[in-house]
Amino acid sequence: MRHALDAPPSRWLGLNSANAALTVIEYRTGLPPTIVMFNDMSHLPADLRWTGFPAGTRP
Repeated sequence: MRHALDAPPSRWLGLNSANAALTVIEYRTGLPPTIVMFNDMSHLPADLRWTGFPAGTRP
């Protein structure tokens, strides 16, 4: 993500993403990279989609 967005190395520390989440970056000739999907956890069972929020306040 950091590299695709051409952000400074320190910005990686500010990205909150799950360990098993999926990110899709599309690279096309002559165009900057496009973030198609970031931190998607829909492939995981609901009880493993931890968001950091308590169970009653999960989105």
